[in-house]
Amino acid sequence: MQLIALPTFAQGPQPSGGTDRSVWLSYFGDQPLTKLWAVHLEGSYRRTLGLSQFEQLELRPGITLNESPAQQSLIAYTFFRTQPTANGSFGPPPIVGKQTENRIFEQQQITYRLFDKGDSAPQLIQRFRLEQRWQDTAVDGKGHTDKIFSQRVRYRLTAKIPLGRSGLPEHYFVAYNEVYVNATLKASSLFNSDVTYSALGSRLGEHWAVEIGYQFRESSAANGVTGPQDHSLQVYLLSTAPFRHVRK
Repeated sequence: MQLIALPTFAQGPQPSGGTDRSVWLSYFGDQPLTKLWAVHLEGSYRRTLGLSQFEQLELRPGITLNESPAQQSLIAYTFFRTQPTANGSFGPPPIVGKQTENRIFEQQQITYRLFDKGDSAPQLIQRFRLEQRWQDTAVDGKGHTDKIFSQRVRYRLTAKIPLGRSGLPEHYFVAYNEVYVNATLKASSLFNSDVTYSALGSRLGEHWAVEIGYQFRESSAANGVTGPQDHSLQVYLLSTAPFRHVRK
């Protein structure tokens, strides 16, 4: 399989925070403990598109409550370690060195199966998330600043379309748009970011799947200036494999 280079955009204003082209390698898992409870595990590793520079490490453990087949609640902790790059979006000079962030969030997810066709039905998925963030930024000549606390609200709408007519289709198409809104009174603007993603996925048995897709992210900047932009090749390994046998 050939990977096509992500496009460059020659026209339009350059983002004030840089334009980043990167590769994400990620694991997303909800490992059931019982019919109601599951351990949520995520990990992501990001490098520049040519794989020459490290950009970000993300680790996210949490607890999932399966309230019904169509509704889930999640509370999780996230640790980020980020390294700004020359043309990246994680902070132009004077921000230097490794940046850290600690985050807690509360999430509600609702799944709608269309046309009542079981596992072969298209799905619409709504996700609501409230985040509490503690950011630690290193500035050239000043060392690390005090931790900055902020809150953010996120809403995601996902469409998932199985590429098959019956049973458990082996392949699927998925796309989503997610809007990030600042929920802190001192924020410079209400809008924070907008993320669009699309991918093709393949099931690797009952509990595993892999997705390969493209993500575009646009972030805000002060005074109406065009903010940072990310163009990312995404490779996801997804799992619902239980730690032990769960009685149905």
